[in-house]
Amino acid sequence: MYYKRNMCIERKLPVTRYYGSKRKLVKKIWQVFEEQNIQFNSILDVFGGSGIFSYYAKLKNKDVTYNDIFKFNYYIGKALIGNSTTSINYDKILNLLNEREGVIYKDTIENNYRNIYFLDEENHLIDVIVQNIDSEFNNEFEKASAYYVLFQTCLIKRPFNLFHRKNLSLRTNHTISNFGNKTTWEKSFHELFKQFVNELKEIQFNNDKINNITNFSALNCDIKADLVYIDPPYFNIKGSHLSYHSRYHFLEGLTNYNELANFISLEKNNKEICINQSMEFESKTNFCNDMKELISKHINSIIVISYRNMGYPSIEEIKNILSEFKPLKDIYIVNLGEYSYALNRSRTKANEYLIIGR
Repeated sequence: MYYKRNMCIERKLPVTRYYGSKRKLVKKIWQVFEEQNIQFNSILDVFGGSGIFSYYAKLKNKDVTYNDIFKFNYYIGKALIGNSTTSINYDKILNLLNEREGVIYKDTIENNYRNIYFLDEENHLIDVIVQNIDSEFNNEFEKASAYYVLFQTCLIKRPFNLFHRKNLSLRTNHTISNFGNKTTWEKSFHELFKQFVNELKEIQFNNDKINNITNFSALNCDIKADLVYIDPPYFNIKGSHLSYHSRYHFLEGLTNYNELANFISLEKNNKEICINQSMEFESKTNFCNDMKELISKHINSIIVISYRNMGYPSIEEIKNILSEFKPLKDIYIVNLGEYSYALNRSRTKANEYLIIGR
């Protein structure tokens, strides 16, 4: 809920399909802020991702800056957190599903991604939708809303909601098991598109603040705020690391549709789209140096780092890095409890922590 002009309005949080989303933890995080009497008016969400932390801060009537390196996340942030007096046009977005008379459409997805992520007719429809969005939406908020609906439709059709593997067969051969959602997979693109337009209309709102949506890498984001929230990628001590780019490269490719065909990696079975790759916070060797550099940019802000206890570097190492910039007496470690992410295949539970430096 959020308060505005002494009125309490309840809103559902967006249902995210993003690896590492803090949707089920964000209320606990805010409870810690209240218990610790952490006072702030503005926030910078450096690794914006699903947008849940920024969205909740918007509900709390804060001045929000959502940042993410990926263009597709920029559009998600713009649709959820960016304010506009523009209301999305239900019929206009649904009409994106229809081919325009006299238009010759490119077949980039249909031609390159057969039997990898989606069915042939779905690939064709994705081609049509993206080109309709780019040609017909000039208003940035409307364009972001249309992309949001497309991204959610694509994600919900995917096993694990990811694009790191060529595994359409998991969906097409699925019968009855503990895995997946056969009922959802069998819904048409059209039906799911309508579903997400309706969901988006329910969760969009204006909090009368100027909320900024930016598209920088973490180390190139120089925006200042009272509180800087850092939710970096995690390295599992026991397993190999899968980058966020590998998980979501397909959606990033759609936002760069005209260049997409030139960046398809033919060396990988899943034809990863090598657009906007970055090694920031994606290398164990450089992670600690990246974290030091990031914190050094925001030494005058309250620093809040979301982290897990089963990753590299350790909680203690993160605390030591933070102590180079904040007095030890002003650093707090809060255990948010045991938690397993919905998209975590191993279902291994770890404890979530906040490392706070005032």
